[in-house]
Amino acid sequence: MTFTLALAAPISRYTFKVIGVATGTDELAELDALPEGVRRLAPESFNILYRLLADGLNSFAYSIVRDRAAAEDAVQQAFLELVKAAPTIRGDGRALRSWLFRSVRFRCLDELRRRERRRENLHAEIPDHLASSGPSPGGTGDLAAAMSELTQQQRQVLFLRHVMGMSGHEVATVLETNRAAVFATAARAERRLRQILSDEGPMARRSA
Repeated sequence: MTFTLALAAPISRYTFKVIGVATGTDELAELDALPEGVRRLAPESFNILYRLLADGLNSFAYSIVRDRAAAEDAVQQAFLELVKAAPTIRGDGRALRSWLFRSVRFRCLDELRRRERRRENLHAEIPDHLASSGPSPGGTGDLAAAMSELTQQQRQVLFLRHVMGMSGHEVATVLETNRAAVFATAARAERRLRQILSDEGPMARRSA
């Protein structure tokens, strides 16, 4: 399941709504009850953890790699890694959630590096005028297209903050940065979205 973002109008402040991703109070309480069972490798704890976080993890991975199969593979590999690392993981349910998102992110970045190497190898074998893909088509003006125009880091911050409901500290842990950088990136991303989606934005002009 993928996440759906809805933007409030008029555009004064971005309001993100999520469908199918567990981030409410009850779900977070359920998440906080899992770490001990995960450390003991209890199958039921892993099943509940997967139910609570799989949709969000898949959507987060897709926001990085832009490929559903690669995103699903990153999530599956992260859970397999968790089985090996579980006895050594410390902290509450939010710490466990951050660990999984960080693991997924690492695997997605590895996939992007593999793609880049494949592109470099391909480009070395194909003449430049054939390797060029040409300009990309204009955006549609909706939120999905607008999100695609953000940087990878901006998409990750917005997803973790507004969709998964993570605190600035949690996002900083996942992205291996600090809270100040998280808040600055979120502010720049929201300004960029506002520019793209407004009537005066470049996407609107292209579609006019």
